[in-house]
Amino acid sequence: MAIIFIGIGSNEGDSFQILSNAYLDLKKNVGYLIAGSSIYESAPWGFESENSFLNAVLKFETNHTAEEIMNILQYLETKAGRKRNKSANYSDRTLDLDLLYYDDLISEKKELTIPHPRISERLFVLNPMVEIDAEWIDIRHGKSVKQLLQETTDSSFIEKSSKYEFK
Repeated sequence: MAIIFIGIGSNEGDSFQILSNAYLDLKKNVGYLIAGSSIYESAPWGFESENSFLNAVLKFETNHTAEEIMNILQYLETKAGRKRNKSANYSDRTLDLDLLYYDDLISEKKELTIPHPRISERLFVLNPMVEIDAEWIDIRHGKSVKQLLQETTDSSFIEKSSKYEFK
């Protein structure tokens, strides 16, 4: 069994409904849900948009390999209507699912980079991660996610939502 963290986000369409559906699909297809963060509202990261994101992080125990998890995540993104952007630029999306951590695995493959390479730069990942497992060690940096949050230079808008929660 592996411990994994999945970041989920949406800023296009009915974002809360899309995240709620993804939450249920992930619980059915990934493994045992150990913890789920609150939902956070955040500004788009890396691009301009009028649409705010809703984001959360989920912690699972799974029997799937990292490659199998990636296939599940990509399938669920497509099911939610996500259109892959061919350019390297970020853009609005119906659903974004990122495999943040898979135990202490480090993978540098083009199709599978773990831990996710920009965790330490993103409040919308660090805040929910700290909420559910502040002491998780980022194997790439050798620091807890709590330490990464304290050291990040990201100053973008983020706020825990009192309006939305998973059921």
